[in-house]
Amino acid sequence: MPKKWLYVIDEAIKRIENDEVELGLTALQKVQEHGKDLPDVMMYLAEVWYRLGHLDEAVRLLNDVMEKNPDMEPALRRECQLLLAEIALDSSDFETAQHLLYECKESGFEGIQLDLLLADLYALQDLDEVAVKYLEQARQKEPDNQDIMAALGNLYFRIGEDEKAMQLLELAGAESLDLLLTKGRSLAQNGQFEQAYQVFRQALVLDGSPEVLFGSAMMAFHVGRLEEAVELVKNLQAIDEEYVASYPLAADIYLSLGKTEEAIDSLKQYVSLSGFDLDQIRRLIALLTQSGRYDEAKEYQQLHDSWNEESDEE
Repeated sequence: MPKKWLYVIDEAIKRIENDEVELGLTALQKVQEHGKDLPDVMMYLAEVWYRLGHLDEAVRLLNDVMEKNPDMEPALRRECQLLLAEIALDSSDFETAQHLLYECKESGFEGIQLDLLLADLYALQDLDEVAVKYLEQARQKEPDNQDIMAALGNLYFRIGEDEKAMQLLELAGAESLDLLLTKGRSLAQNGQFEQAYQVFRQALVLDGSPEVLFGSAMMAFHVGRLEEAVELVKNLQAIDEEYVASYPLAADIYLSLGKTEEAIDSLKQYVSLSGFDLDQIRRLIALLTQSGRYDEAKEYQQLHDSWNEESDEE
């Protein structure tokens, strides 16, 4: 690729990253206008459009490049196809992605990018056993790639091969946050709540994100550490008051502590955040009724009935 085009595109990206979006986009459009006869420039530009979230523009540009350059170098055409497949996967267009990827495969290409995209194709369709096959192929090509090992470990968990999954995740980094979260979820799913609680507490040392706080609070609740669970939920909601799933959990914890009013407040907040779970609304109605707050219970009953009617119509 001529250096001047690479320079112009990279400068445009810098402008966009520095919040000079209009100037950056204008520069990219100028490149597209004046460099349209250079396939490698258009390919690079299409990738930039894709990374910026302009998927339709990237697809249009890639298709245009391939149509206008039937004799382009096989390697460059393959790059176009792989990027088109990646965009198709992002758009859940599995049929297009499969067609493009198998076209590359049938041409004799065996690069790691093809293996990873094929793994994504099948994992996104819950065909995990097939996805594992392609990730294993990728791992053979880059046996020390920790990202591949971590992704493969997660897939092995999904197909029930927990021991193999843990071995891979430990190889990927024994103290990594992803490993701890995956291990914690696996233990919880198997009913090993005390062990899962310990793992989530380890994760909390590394990261205080809402996801980790939620898992820690859930496990604390399951093992009966209710006061600790309350504090964890409060911390979560202080960070992200719109973390919808935290409110039904908070209600469970408060009810276990005998704090009905706090449970009611949590479920009210859940409903106000459009938590569209009729079972939770029925819980709220029952708690309001038990507390003698009949007018409020009636209001939520009307809301429940209206939402229920909408669900039936769908």
